[in-house]
Amino acid sequence: MLRTMKSWSFNTCAIAGFSCSSFAVLLIIVNALTGSVAVTQIVPVAIVSLVIGGALSVRAHILWMHGNNAPGTNKPKR
Repeated sequence: MLRTMKSWSFNTCAIAGFSCSSFAVLLIIVNALTGSVAVTQIVPVAIVSLVIGGALSVRAHILWMHGNNAPGTNKPKR
């Protein structure tokens, strides 16, 4: 999996990380609205989604620091 992730650009990692984190927040809101009816299914999925989103966000930040936004582009200005 790490070999495949090397080719992911900053944008791909950032968007995927944001999507996973947003999905986790959505699941927590659904859990609250339903009165914790499916808490045994929703909370573990939300936790896994949040961990994956966090890992992808960290990977995007590392790519941004190294300037690997996309092949053939210059390092971004801060």
